[in-house]
Amino acid sequence: MNNRPTEMDQFLTEPRIARISSINLDGTPHIVPVVYLFFPDKGSFYFNTKTYTLTIKNLRRNPKVSVCVDDGTHPFRAVTVSGIAHISEEMKSDHEGQKMLVDHFYGPEMWEEWIRSPKVKGIRVRVTIKPKKWKWWDQRRKLSGSVTL
Repeated sequence: MNNRPTEMDQFLTEPRIARISSINLDGTPHIVPVVYLFFPDKGSFYFNTKTYTLTIKNLRRNPKVSVCVDDGTHPFRAVTVSGIAHISEEMKSDHEGQKMLVDHFYGPEMWEEWIRSPKVKGIRVRVTIKPKKWKWWDQRRKLSGSVTL
């Protein structure tokens, strides 16, 4: 069994947008941008969202998921993974989970504004993805690879 690649951990832990792909009822892909956290010690991705989103409906029906994190600056870097999404129980507004994401992506000073916005309202779930397939490239460091765990 291969180990999870770690060459791109620094890239994945920087504030970036991930694109999450789930499978619609008709079999077509549904792709949405999300802010996320990557936990190198666990090799997992985390985001949270409202329970009624199409992404959550899709993942409840079929938990297969793909994630793409890239940057738009040449020389390009990217990581794509696929695996199974694990959805938490409903968590009311999940301020703790949202604060982790807001602090990481926007900075801790943004939380006071965020908590008063309509974005914070609604019942949320946490989604954790532990990838089974990894593909990555970093043209800056001339790295690339792929692995299935």
